[in-house]
Amino acid sequence: MPSPTLRGPLKALAFTIVLGPVAYWGPSLLEAVRELEVFAVRSVEVTGIKILSEDAVVERLALGSFASVWGDASIWRDRIEADPMVRAVEIRRRVPSRLLVRVEERAPVALAGTPVLEPIDAEGFRLPIDPTLYRLDLPIISSERMLPEDAALFPEDVRSLAAELEHLSATHQDFAHRISTIRWHSEGVVAVRLQSPDVDFIMPIHTTGSRIREGESALGHAMQEGAGRPPAEVDLRFAEQVVIRVTPGSSSVSTFSAGGR
Repeated sequence: MPSPTLRGPLKALAFTIVLGPVAYWGPSLLEAVRELEVFAVRSVEVTGIKILSEDAVVERLALGSFASVWGDASIWRDRIEADPMVRAVEIRRRVPSRLLVRVEERAPVALAGTPVLEPIDAEGFRLPIDPTLYRLDLPIISSERMLPEDAALFPEDVRSLAAELEHLSATHQDFAHRISTIRWHSEGVVAVRLQSPDVDFIMPIHTTGSRIREGESALGHAMQEGAGRPPAEVDLRFAEQVVIRVTPGSSSVSTFSAGGR
């Protein structure tokens, strides 16, 4: 970027002289003043990033040596949003020579097959995150549908499971943190495998946090009766009941009401 030639009082005076007529006459003078050196971008502040680097965001701006703070912000936004890690961008000007860039990154919610496991966000976008640089302790989406090699968006059934994981995280965060895998059980019903205890929760999509806690309470009772051994399934599909199965799909079940046994 160009080095400033006006400093201190001279720079302030130049800024006042230039900005006054622009404020009075409006856009008609903007084209005439935007190329003045006093408005050349000299600093960019980037906020909101966790995975992307500030240098990478600034490079995406592609400002050039004589970019004006009055440049086309929509073009700058488009350049940054072209990064697959970026969900949204807000750009503000701090006249005379500063840009404030707020980035909303896409957050990984799971790993899905491509066929190798890759990070996916809640909207189903493939995220180019290097697993050697970032430890991703995330649940795995189990699906027979694989992402084509050149595709950026996972198939719809995988995207729906990613959205369900985001819902579970917002509804019952502790439960979501213990999820090992998630898959479709039947239409509108998911099977969520926990890491600890090792058990499947069978439940409709968008199950509430209070309903999941009822399942956890029934699971606790079942483990007490089973000398600490977890059952195979906790089934939340039936209103006001929690069905516990010792083996997957077993017809031998224990049933708990929503308020207890």
